[in-house]
Amino acid sequence: MNKNVIKIMALAIFLSGLSVTQGCTAPETVAAQSTDSERRFPVAVTAAQERNFEERIVVQGTLLAKTYAMVAPRVDGILTDMFVEDGQRVEADKTPLFQIDKEVLVQAYEISLQDTAVAECARIDGEAQVVAAQAQYDKMKLDYDRFTRLMEQKAITQDAMEQVEAGYKVAEAQLKRAKTAVKLYGEQEKKAAAALAISKKRLDDSLVYSPINGFISFRGKKEGEFAGAGVPIIRVADTSVLEVSAFLPGEYYPRVKSGESRLRVMVSGIDLGELTVSYKSPEIQDQLRTFEVKCLVAAPPEGVAPGAMAQIETILDTHTGLGVPQEVIQVRENKSMIFVLDEGKAKAVEVRAGLSTDGWTEVFDSALAAGDKVIVKGYNLVNDGTPVDVVGEE
Repeated sequence: MNKNVIKIMALAIFLSGLSVTQGCTAPETVAAQSTDSERRFPVAVTAAQERNFEERIVVQGTLLAKTYAMVAPRVDGILTDMFVEDGQRVEADKTPLFQIDKEVLVQAYEISLQDTAVAECARIDGEAQVVAAQAQYDKMKLDYDRFTRLMEQKAITQDAMEQVEAGYKVAEAQLKRAKTAVKLYGEQEKKAAAALAISKKRLDDSLVYSPINGFISFRGKKEGEFAGAGVPIIRVADTSVLEVSAFLPGEYYPRVKSGESRLRVMVSGIDLGELTVSYKSPEIQDQLRTFEVKCLVAAPPEGVAPGAMAQIETILDTHTGLGVPQEVIQVRENKSMIFVLDEGKAKAVEVRAGLSTDGWTEVFDSALAAGDKVIVKGYNLVNDGTPVDVVGEE
């Protein structure tokens, strides 16, 4: 066979095989390329909503008794009687709390009573002396007047006249002395009466009653110990009305108003609701740069007691705005954005975030409208224009 013919036949067989190979592989390659370009990502969506948003300050506070009394002795002395126990309920001006130096003060009062009686007797005796001195004076004055007339008539001697005159002057002096003594006894009686009043006051002050209704929350002394006047030894707390006390940063001072601003209070899992600020400190503490606010808790529920810690949200502002779930806002290329569903594709929408409340964030300055479907699952896997399949709606 001619060599040229053999070469032509071999080339034809090679080209035929190449054609068959290309015919088998080319469609698979095209299909693969087509599948990659049309891949769709599963996502879940939710609608953008108009919601209420709040600006809050979250702090911790303390529950306090609105009314309480630190009760101290009014006199120094030994605590001879303690009438109450810790936790005991007491009534104002009815329940005795304690007594100081009872026996000593009782004896002092009795001595004052005796001193008053002695002073009264002295005054009565002095008044009797005045009566006697007055009678003696009157008699001597009559004798003096009579002897004066007789002397003018030269019916008596000069010596007799002088004796009568001396007796008259003595009687006059004795009357003055008696009257002065009565005044002295009167002043002593007043002094004794004042001493009696003081001893009575000290005796009364030694027995102390509860100044308010409430419960005994603290006892600082035991019977037999010395108690100083003015140093509290018992605390009485009225737990029927409590106060929530909290300290807020000074920068918010102009925005918190007594009688208007609200506190949302939670104590040990018990929701006390929203309470109005009843007190705002007139000044900001210069060291901590904080100021105190309080609100009243009338008729606190069971389990809420003074001294408990409270979780407090101070509400500074409340308004309605368009919001999206907080976690869907991403930062890409230094821009805050979300992805929404747009004709089967993910569409990037730039937003400006505002307040966040209960897992939702307020958004401004965007083309987003209420009801737009926001991608809430799978949003971190898509880009602008990525085809998506909605597999769930929240």
